[in-house]
Amino acid sequence: MEFIDTVNNRHSVRDFKSQPVAKEDLEKIVETAGKAPSWANVQPWKVVIATGESLEKIRAYHESGRMEHSEFPALHRGSMGKRGQANLRTWSSGIRRFLGADGDAMYRDSEKLFNAPAVAYLLLPRNINPWTTYDLGAFGQTLMLAAKDLGIDSLPAEEFVFNPTYLHQVLGVSDDYVFAVGIGLGYPKDAKINQFRSERMSLDQFLTIKD
Repeated sequence: MEFIDTVNNRHSVRDFKSQPVAKEDLEKIVETAGKAPSWANVQPWKVVIATGESLEKIRAYHESGRMEHSEFPALHRGSMGKRGQANLRTWSSGIRRFLGADGDAMYRDSEKLFNAPAVAYLLLPRNINPWTTYDLGAFGQTLMLAAKDLGIDSLPAEEFVFNPTYLHQVLGVSDDYVFAVGIGLGYPKDAKINQFRSERMSLDQFLTIKD
């Protein structure tokens, strides 16, 4: 797939098939993501991928209704800025209109961790500098593009990193790392939610070129 096509075709899948992702593909995706740039080449990331039994334990715990917030601070509307708040409102109303009578489908799927057959957990050292979150963002985007290039879809979501105490236990992650974000990986179901495409700002809304 051409790079621009990969970027344009990547979108968030919110309901996955049970079809597993091959271990070789998972390794290739993460290996490619490891080529992402980082400040002074510190490469602060660590990845743990949950599949099979470990992921089903995490999913069952999540479905039980127990809820511990993620280790990263929650993102509140007030800290998004005016443009971010406006974009959120556009996305929220757009997806509700698109789903119509089945408007709760996304939330039902989120309770099952979107049925993802694999979740890549991206970790950072606990005592982080803000620069490392920029590095991890570059790593995460590269990971999702690498997945799409192999025909594998993705979804970054906070839901994956709820209940971090349990995640540390089940996945054997030491306390000097935090679960920053989870990225679901897999193949899309033929579900309406997967046909939704969010709007993007026009270029003149976020680009200024000064001579």
